Amino acid sequence: MVKLLLILAMAAPLGAETGTTAMPFLKMDAGARAAALGGAYTALGDDAGAVFYNPASAALVTRKEVMLGHNEWLEGLRNENAAYVHPVDYAGAAFAGFNALFSGSMDKYDEYGAAQGSFSSLEGALTLGYAAPLGGGFYGGAALKSLYQKADSYGAMAWAGDAGLLKVADDWRFGASVSNFGTGMKLGEESFGLPLTMRAGAAWDWRGRVSLSADAVKAGENSPAAAAGAELHIVSSPGEAFFLRGGYRTGRTSYAGPGWSAGFGLQNGDIRIDYAFTPYGELGSAHRLNISLRFGAEKQTRRARRSASQPAKKQPVKEKTGKVQKQQKKTGGENPVYFMW
Repeated sequence: MVKLLLILAMAAPLGAETGTTAMPFLKMDAGARAAALGGAYTALGDDAGAVFYNPASAALVTRKEVMLGHNEWLEGLRNENAAYVHPVDYAGAAFAGFNALFSGSMDKYDEYGAAQGSFSSLEGALTLGYAAPLGGGFYGGAALKSLYQKADSYGAMAWAGDAGLLKVADDWRFGASVSNFGTGMKLGEESFGLPLTMRAGAAWDWRGRVSLSADAVKAGENSPAAAAGAELHIVSSPGEAFFLRGGYRTGRTSYAGPGWSAGFGLQNGDIRIDYAFTPYGELGSAHRLNISLRFGAEKQTRRARRSASQPAKKQPVKEKTGKVQKQQKKTGGENPVYFMW
């Protein structure tokens, strides 16, 4: 019964309002790095996991990247997610994402409270999208989602879309996104809308060592929430790094504990492992683990393409002085002489 109530009313964090939308698991944080930062990832994200927060973020990924994530959530609920970003030379990037929640076995009762065995539920979303630079430091992205929900013998499908915008200005980033706008979903005799989620945020990076981020989030019927996160990047050797992360998010109900979260990351070459811990008070704690792999060559940008296609400019040759002329006579060379100032 506790599992069922969580599925009907869950959010990230859990909201005080009763759930009235389908697919409530879409309100949960996806990815260990983002969860450790309190979900403040709309502007900061620059990896495969960022496509769950802002589809425009995929345009910042410069190499092929795959991410696999596992979340041991509350009361035995499991959340699995995966994402892949495929950069395109001189343009943006195509991406795909998968996110699902598995309830496991739950007791089933009839309207009189008599036991009727057990049942399970499943919620899943498959995402396909594209992100591209728009010019002037702006990036845009959009995605199409196929949604599926199953509870006992009832199942339903729906379609939805995501859209996002990102602005990069030196050490600052600003982002905004809208997720899960689309058709409703009918499960059994009841029809439900989707949890429309709006995000806006900013992020600041200091020399690639410290990153700070903040978001405002409105997820479905939940009240608006604020999130903030900080990440410390420690380089131990070339190609190896350690990350420390912490975050806070408002909006938790009284029984769901404080809104703090924490985590760390380990990077070795092209592989990164991330972990996040989020306490939910009396409900327990959530543990998230991700592994990411980047591979392939760096994508070329339009600027690099123009530079490669233009012939190198010849340096002007100054008139030969008498000293140079005498030197050339000695060596017999007629090569041009360049002066460096």
